[in-house]
Amino acid sequence: MMLKAIRNTVTTGAMLATALTMGMSVANAATYKLASATPQHNPETQAAIHFAELVTERSNGDITIDVLSGGQAGGEREIAESMQLGTMHFAVLGGIVQNFDPALMVVEWDLLFRDDEHVKDVLYGPVGEKINQRLIDNVGIRSLAPLMRTPRLLTTNEPVETLDDLEGMKVRVPEMPGRIALWKALGAEPTPMAFPEVVPALQLGTIDGQENPIGLIASAKMYQAVDNLAMTNHLPGFMMLLAAEDVWQGFSDEDKALLQQAAKDASEYNDQLVAEQEQQQLDEVQAEMNTTNPDMGPWREATADVYKQFSDVEGFIELYESIRDAE
Repeated sequence: MMLKAIRNTVTTGAMLATALTMGMSVANAATYKLASATPQHNPETQAAIHFAELVTERSNGDITIDVLSGGQAGGEREIAESMQLGTMHFAVLGGIVQNFDPALMVVEWDLLFRDDEHVKDVLYGPVGEKINQRLIDNVGIRSLAPLMRTPRLLTTNEPVETLDDLEGMKVRVPEMPGRIALWKALGAEPTPMAFPEVVPALQLGTIDGQENPIGLIASAKMYQAVDNLAMTNHLPGFMMLLAAEDVWQGFSDEDKALLQQAAKDASEYNDQLVAEQEQQQLDEVQAEMNTTNPDMGPWREATADVYKQFSDVEGFIELYESIRDAE
């Protein structure tokens, strides 16, 4: 026991000496955890790693962040709950936030955001401040920066060239009330289904199509199940780099500014990676599939009033109309 105590004392002394040599304040040095549910090679997880590296470098080692990816910290719901419990400090999350505040289904509302620039204008502007305040008040987390993903596209067994081609088509969508209502308005028969079941269902003809970003279309090799890709770009996707609010309030103003700038730089890094991967994935998929480019004007007109079905969701209508009208 005495030997163990001596060893612990020596180790503690060595750590103290190392910290002082590096110019660190031992009282301020801290290690935090950041979770991402996606694999390490995904752009948003690479951006999270880059964020952690920037923070360590710019804080001279006072703040270090360990990144847990690929399910090490659970799925998105588990990660969000861990942030609320204080056992996770930072995270990359997306539409799961609507499970904690239904008005935030607006962040994954098909045919609302026009393109990536519209997303960034919204999230970095007054509407983004309202979304962030809801995250703080209702979820206990805050957004530091958006991490763009590739837009969602439609893959089907029959080509989709116009909105009329969707009539009666069974399209797999995530099990979210807003998404189901939107695809019904488009004339399709939205079919909620877990993602692992999608390719077999396409092969069996249980469903006629599905919609997802090009990365998932490529990695799941959906061209082996259906022949057609419609470049609908109906949802410019994004994740958010988030901080637990209780943790955030523990930082000094100087450290908050450092973290905020690192998040913005990581966001730009993410967007570069996404652009590089998107073209490679599009080339791969389009080499195997027939590609169409529907005019999305009629699609937007058909879904323009769907949001009114959710007038009972506190705060949703205001957020929707603010995003729709944002220049």
